[in-house]
Amino acid sequence: MNQINIMTLAEQGKKEYETGNYVAAADLFSQAAQAYASVRDELNAAEMKNNESVALLQAGKAREALQATEGTEEIFQKENNIKRQRTAISNLATALEGLKKWSEALAEYERAASLFEQSGEGDMHSMVRKAAANINLKRGHITDSQFDVYDSLRLVQKPTLTQRIMKFLIRIGFAR
Repeated sequence: MNQINIMTLAEQGKKEYETGNYVAAADLFSQAAQAYASVRDELNAAEMKNNESVALLQAGKAREALQATEGTEEIFQKENNIKRQRTAISNLATALEGLKKWSEALAEYERAASLFEQSGEGDMHSMVRKAAANINLKRGHITDSQFDVYDSLRLVQKPTLTQRIMKFLIRIGFAR
């Protein structure tokens, strides 16, 4: 399969995803990943596997989403592509969360948050922290959840009105 045909599969997958046809999108991304792998383009194959994982998560298929993430982080790490590596870790965490593997998901969210913070991507760091806060809340770990929320607020670069109000309340000592 040539590069143009592979890119067509990927584009069709994006279109299916945008229209909410998540299972069809996942299948197209899987085909694109296999095609990229057949021409020894590991980086794009891993990217398609990540796309497949996201589509499967949207379709409510957490177990399959977890399988789709296998090996993607390592490929991005090998290629020194930190941005995609962080995304792969976040996808892994989200799949683990979908399987209710709370401790494992929290550990992966922590790794992703650390990488986002190191690279100065406050908004992404904030999103990962909010996900961790939700897990801690589900587990009844209120204090841990609060710390995650505070940390998510600390680094958000473009706070919403609600986030600005929360930051103000924390700053004046009203909220703890």
